[in-house]
Amino acid sequence: MAVSRPLLLTLVGAMLMAATFLAARGARTAAEPASQAAAVAPTPTQGKAAGKPDAAKKAKPRNGGKSRAEKAKQGAAPAAKPKPKPKPKPKPATPPAAAAVATVPGVPAPVARALSRKQVLVLFFRQRAADDSATAAAVKGVRGTKGVAVFQAPITKLAKYRGLVSGLGIAQAPVVVVVDRSRQARIIEGYVDPASLEQIVKDAR
Repeated sequence: MAVSRPLLLTLVGAMLMAATFLAARGARTAAEPASQAAAVAPTPTQGKAAGKPDAAKKAKPRNGGKSRAEKAKQGAAPAAKPKPKPKPKPKPATPPAAAAVATVPGVPAPVARALSRKQVLVLFFRQRAADDSATAAAVKGVRGTKGVAVFQAPITKLAKYRGLVSGLGIAQAPVVVVVDRSRQARIIEGYVDPASLEQIVKDAR
């Protein structure tokens, strides 16, 4: 049976189309696994990034996250505090007696000290006479009174007390000089009884 030429061309064309279709399909099927394998395979950068957490875990110190440096700081003994420097001691003030001598010239040191303490002074200047003994007894009566200082000396030593008696016009003995706290002097010449002297001293206080 003879096949017409147009039919033969049609069959050949159909076979060529079928072959082309099968070849294209096979190439497409082969390309899909390769692309899937490329998508699954990690890149080098991703591999490094994925490895960082492991390195970070390894870098973490043990024992609750404390490093050796921190443990060394905690274990080190606390530094000793510097001792405070001792304060310099104040220099002692000038004794009152020395200050009194400087401000009251012309008096013995014991008298100057009594003046610095604001005491009432009883100065008894004597000579060998009958009135001396009686006046001495009155002066003895005020000795030991609180706030009162008693001094006695021969009339020949009057110049040693010039800082207090100068200008009082003392010319004889016995004589008693009472000096109050404001350094105002009162003289009693001759005999004085104990009661009178005691009252004068009381008024001077």
